[in-house]
Amino acid sequence: MKILLPTDGSVYSENAARITKKIGNEDTEFIVLHVLADKGMGMKSWQKEGADYILSSIENILVELGFDSSKIQKVVEEGNAPAQIVDVANRYKVDLIVMGNQGKSGLKKILGSVTSRVLEISERLVLVVPPNYALSQTEKTSMLAQVLQ
Repeated sequence: MKILLPTDGSVYSENAARITKKIGNEDTEFIVLHVLADKGMGMKSWQKEGADYILSSIENILVELGFDSSKIQKVVEEGNAPAQIVDVANRYKVDLIVMGNQGKSGLKKILGSVTSRVLEISERLVLVVPPNYALSQTEKTSMLAQVLQ
């Protein structure tokens, strides 16, 4: 299975990464994606450093969950976030897009604007992790035991 994890550095993205423990296995491959808004001036070094930090934080979560770091690919793109997420999903032929969400207003309050748009334009399966989702204590204990092995 190949999973795309778009991340904006938020706790919602971290929750999405953590839920993959329930659906992934030792063969799961990950594409961790951060999209920078395209301002028409090219990517600045400080933006690239920030993106690298955000991607590494999600990679660290996946490794702590027991996934193989060699199966985690980090990608930075510039442009419109929903369009880039769908483009990367298609380019890498992922089986599943796993995203967190945060509320705004209306439908966007329920899903978030980026998540809402990805659901509209993607032909791939999308799993949306609610902002208040939390792993049960049993799941946390099981994950900790695996890390300590």
